[in-house]
Amino acid sequence: MSDSVSAEQTPAAPGLQRGILTIPNAVALSAAAMAPVLAVVLNAPAAASAAGAALPLSFLIAFIACALVGNTVVQFSRKLPSAGSFYTFNRAGLGPAAGFFTGWLFWIGYAILAPGLFTAFGAFVHDYLLVTFAIDVHWWVCSMAGMAVVFALSVRSIKASVNVDLALLVVEVLVFLLLGIIAIATAGSGNSQTYFTTSVAPAGVAGVGVGVVFGILSFIGFDAAATLGDETKNPRRSIPLAITGALGAVGLFYVLMMYALAAGYGLNDPAKLAAFLTDANPFVTLAARVTPRMLHLVELAAIAGLFSCFLAIHNTTVRVMFAMGRDGILPSSMGKIHATWYSPLRAIIAQTLFTVVIGTGVGLWLGPGATGAYGFCGTIGTVAIVIVYLMSNIALMRYFWTHPERTVLTHVVVPTLGVAVLIYPLYSVANPLQLYPFNLVPIIVLAWVLAGLVLYLVYRARSPEKIAALGSFITADDLPAER
Repeated sequence: MSDSVSAEQTPAAPGLQRGILTIPNAVALSAAAMAPVLAVVLNAPAAASAAGAALPLSFLIAFIACALVGNTVVQFSRKLPSAGSFYTFNRAGLGPAAGFFTGWLFWIGYAILAPGLFTAFGAFVHDYLLVTFAIDVHWWVCSMAGMAVVFALSVRSIKASVNVDLALLVVEVLVFLLLGIIAIATAGSGNSQTYFTTSVAPAGVAGVGVGVVFGILSFIGFDAAATLGDETKNPRRSIPLAITGALGAVGLFYVLMMYALAAGYGLNDPAKLAAFLTDANPFVTLAARVTPRMLHLVELAAIAGLFSCFLAIHNTTVRVMFAMGRDGILPSSMGKIHATWYSPLRAIIAQTLFTVVIGTGVGLWLGPGATGAYGFCGTIGTVAIVIVYLMSNIALMRYFWTHPERTVLTHVVVPTLGVAVLIYPLYSVANPLQLYPFNLVPIIVLAWVLAGLVLYLVYRARSPEKIAALGSFITADDLPAER
């Protein structure tokens, strides 16, 4: 199967600014979207309720699963670089209908993560100001302040956004790596190989499986660089390198930090494990225990991690919206850019309003913390995005089935394994028997799919040309950068 669109067929209309980003810029977006510090701060307590002391094992399995999906993104990005990423990939491999539903799910999968980050950022800043300075500012005020900065950066320049992400990322990761090394070095009998076995999980294999769900949630965003296909120099080379680099570095960071948390807290001791499971912020507790002088640094690094993830997820979402607007599936205004800054202004405004309205509403309903709005929104996003990941592995096999560059290992075995390792986490998180409000998650995702089906049937009946053209815009490497 050949690439969908040649360079000569690429539309000449003004678009995102070409060639302004480098490989480090793209790495920064993917790494910030995964939010390594945020993941270990928020997702570790959530995963521990099921995985217990097997936290490191759960995150190691999640790393392997996402590496298998990463192969799919890399292989497609070499052929089909585009702001649409999975939307474009699945259209090429499975046809326009699959492209439509991929875009529909991928959009909500990323878009719904932003309200959760919006609330979590406000909650963390509120807690820090209250404990440190005895200043009581409502969480939603802090969230709105963060949203204002995210909006300004995303409108002004993707270059500025990814540079901010890169600077914050370096600082926060260095702080947590230092904490992790100190925790392991001072853990004594807390160091144990049993953290990589299912025997230390309260619910055994099933508990580890649920932990893997939160591990995969921690990796969501590794593909964010794929949405920069329109804006990165030499995207067919740069995007695969950026995704591989970000996924590998962050994956190793996760496994190391989960082990440091387990060892430093002493989770091989049942009494300490029981205390850990009731600790709202175990990394802060760990910092206070092993290196009190770093306590404020750890808290500030967690806030920085939240903000950088919020910014990265926002920028990724608006580029998916831009691609769908450009193809006419969303209102065409979403596919328009700012005349001076080359940013998808209408999409940015729409996503900002969505984030504020949903984030404030769900935050007031469930609370803004890790087990409230963040966890609920993150679970919805995980279900939607994991479905997209599953489809992309199947699409890769079909796309390369008759391609002259096809290899059995890369284009058959690896994507097949990718499908296999994602099935159980998807079942675990989409299981309708979960406790309220998480039992609503599969209902919400199904309702979104049904709404998409209605829209698809309307387009197929009234505008079949839109369905046929879905995801057909492919970035050409040889086009000059916009000035």
